[in-house]
Amino acid sequence: MKTRLLGLLFAFALYATQVPAQLPADMEKLLPDNVVVTTTQGSNSYNLSTNTKTMVAAPGPKIFFTAKDATNGEELWVSDGTAAGTHIVKDIYPGATGSNPQWLCVAGNLCFFAAATPAAGTELWVSDGTAGGTKIVKDIYPGGTSSNPINITALGNKVLFFAMDEESEALPKMTATTPERWLWISDGTAAGTVRIGDTPLVGNGDSWWGKIIVTQDGKKAFFDAYESVSGETLWVTDGTAAGTVSIPTNPDGKANLQWLTAVGNKVVFRATTTKTITLAADPANASLGVDGDIGEEIWISDGTAAGTKWIGIDFAKGSANGTPTGTQFAWTLPLNDHLLMFRADDGMGEKVEPCILDINKPFKDGTQLATPPVPDLNPKVIFDINTWGKPSDPQPSWPQMWRGVYNGMVYFNANGTFAYNPDQYSNYSTWRCDVSSMDINSIDFCDFIYNWTDPSMTLTGTINIADGSNGFKEANGKLWFVGSKAADGAGDIELWMMPDNSTNPSVYYDFPGNANPGSLTTVQSALFFVAGDAGQGEQYPSLYRVGPVPTTGMPSVKASNALNIFPNPATDVVNIKSNGTIQNITITDIQGRKVFEQEGNVQTINVSSLKGIYLLSVKLGDGSTSVQKLVVK
Repeated sequence: MKTRLLGLLFAFALYATQVPAQLPADMEKLLPDNVVVTTTQGSNSYNLSTNTKTMVAAPGPKIFFTAKDATNGEELWVSDGTAAGTHIVKDIYPGATGSNPQWLCVAGNLCFFAAATPAAGTELWVSDGTAGGTKIVKDIYPGGTSSNPINITALGNKVLFFAMDEESEALPKMTATTPERWLWISDGTAAGTVRIGDTPLVGNGDSWWGKIIVTQDGKKAFFDAYESVSGETLWVTDGTAAGTVSIPTNPDGKANLQWLTAVGNKVVFRATTTKTITLAADPANASLGVDGDIGEEIWISDGTAAGTKWIGIDFAKGSANGTPTGTQFAWTLPLNDHLLMFRADDGMGEKVEPCILDINKPFKDGTQLATPPVPDLNPKVIFDINTWGKPSDPQPSWPQMWRGVYNGMVYFNANGTFAYNPDQYSNYSTWRCDVSSMDINSIDFCDFIYNWTDPSMTLTGTINIADGSNGFKEANGKLWFVGSKAADGAGDIELWMMPDNSTNPSVYYDFPGNANPGSLTTVQSALFFVAGDAGQGEQYPSLYRVGPVPTTGMPSVKASNALNIFPNPATDVVNIKSNGTIQNITITDIQGRKVFEQEGNVQTINVSSLKGIYLLSVKLGDGSTSVQKLVVK
């Protein structure tokens, strides 16, 4: 009897661990229990150098991602936002081995990626989300040898990437014995997949190493690659072999480019700035750094030699032991087409703090955080988050993890001082910065979560404990992010939500154990993310959607009031005709990011700064909203 009772208890316990978790009404698990997501989980999903397993949004709308099961191994999957519409796209490598899809990238209506097969090795593939529409694009290195495409990046409806062919293997440029990957472009066909460059990427310790950075107009792309004279410099391409050229950056050697970032139709980055460069700008610059050598400083480029230059300011002033202070320009966040938020060291006692620059205004030097403030500083330190140790031993706050603007605020993670007498410290926790003015002179304050919540709170419920916050993303008018709610900050990493900037954050759903959500991705009004399975545990990552539960596929909006937009596709101007009075026009991209908004009964809008596929939404005087797909060429 005792043995039978123990058996029943064990069976009940086993059953209890397998009972599906009760999820919130607007949250849906999209995969069955036997499928494990391989798209990167947790904060590593925002590591720009190591994350090759991304989740990407495509028109439809739909989400492409990678997952594995015991039958098919790891393959490409797709979801329309429902469990019924979430499935493997194709068993590319038949059997349990899997094709190991990587570098997913959407261009036009197609998802490009690298995948492996026994016959061709790892090559470029393309998919429209169906098995029949999923195929190898080209066997770039014929036979079983892999071309190993990397850094697949959209340039309009085509993709750029680096891959190895027979020539780049046999005749490498940097060393005689190390095979290289050179630059290619593809439109998704074998004939339209051609090599346009013959130089390899150059690696450094940067977290944007090897990335191809496309300007916001989608017309040109920049990258850091080998060049025979300097060893490394900036390159630009328009997608043609003739338009792929190097841009001289450092006449004294390697440029050491890092954090290439598109701001409008230019790129901002950091690069080695020697005295040859500074003295050519002004002989008086010999007083900077070490005899004019100022280390790695801030540069800007429009894609031409004449328009590629140091901004003329030694932002990280000073030197130590004969070495100029480097700016540590990193964690860049474009706020619009001219403002860039970043973190950097000013060399004058602020250490690494949040900063901002405006590429449309003159660059101006001066004392940072002076009282009263120096007007029109550009670039400038926004706020001194970490005041500990000043003035003799200043400490950095290392702000990071910002991903966008939510209702005029940038949320991020930093280590700082938030109160005085006695001093109180945030450790690496949630902060925010008001950027609603979008004016560099007015953006001057950051605040810790304990100060702007009412009643005051931290995610962990304790002071001076890191909460590991990351992934800040807007969806359906709300801010979503990830952070620890454990009192010691160790584990219990959950999905948090704020309905607005005035309401305290709360855990949206408390997963059993440590959910460690990641890859937060917005499509229209829905939030997709990867997290430990709510029923099976954290070791079984699954895919979830939060948002209105669709009846068939992702939520859609039918056109009403005889809305007519023309021309469509458009190039510069779109005309809007409706039977009703127009109150508001907004345009969002396929990831749900608002890229245009205009109030009033306007019937013509300028979209010349856009390129791609968008949703144009028109709110009318009767309260109805009409939505149509807009294509801008």
